[in-house]
Amino acid sequence: MRLSLYRPSGTVFHRLDPRVKLLALVLWCTALLLFSDPAFLLWPFLGLAVLAALARVLKAYLIGVFLVIVVGGLAFLLWPLFLTLRGQGGAMVWLFGLGMGLRLSSILLGGMLLLLTTRTEEVLAAFSRLGLPYPAVFSLGLTFRLVPALLANAQNVVEAQRLRGLRFDEGGLVTRTRRYIPLLVPILATSLRSAHRMSWALEAKGFGSAGVRSPYIVLRMRATDYLVLALCVAALVAAIFARLQGTGVLPFNPA
Repeated sequence: MRLSLYRPSGTVFHRLDPRVKLLALVLWCTALLLFSDPAFLLWPFLGLAVLAALARVLKAYLIGVFLVIVVGGLAFLLWPLFLTLRGQGGAMVWLFGLGMGLRLSSILLGGMLLLLTTRTEEVLAAFSRLGLPYPAVFSLGLTFRLVPALLANAQNVVEAQRLRGLRFDEGGLVTRTRRYIPLLVPILATSLRSAHRMSWALEAKGFGSAGVRSPYIVLRMRATDYLVLALCVAALVAAIFARLQGTGVLPFNPA
């Protein structure tokens, strides 16, 4: 099981400074929050697939698209329900829900594209260079590492129970769900054991001691990085101008 989404390649997207990628993602999310019209938000959603193809990570990206669409689909269904309970209805609430689903999906897929083209170490180095405190950077790094490891551990427990004769694919939905519940105990126990061992390792290596840390990855901005960052800022300015002109916004106030 992969412990990282990163897919190595030699494209310009992979060679960009990770700080530029992080700032571009922030600008991207900010621009998306300005609009609510699904006809307008559809183009950024499709544009991400084009960027993934140019970065040569389209296959892995499309696998994530199906997972993210589920989250976007929930937003599409929940927003009309919420607005209907508040006394609003009609076709406009469904258009608004579709816009919110596309917005959320585009934000999540933008983050996924960042992880597909950037190593975890580079992301952490970028956060550190942008001023995030080292304990917070270290905690973020543990999240990147331990969540896939936890999923791998859960998969190992499930496979071990299958070898012992436990069938997860027989019976109804409630029956199959009940068979997974006892697995929480060994999964939780192994996770706590791993966390305890990690605390020993951190203590043995002197984590938290005072001193100046030398960076493992040295980041340097190049002309391409400045150009991409300037283009992203210009795109955000254009998005703000379009929003002030009323472009990409539904004539609907959900408040």
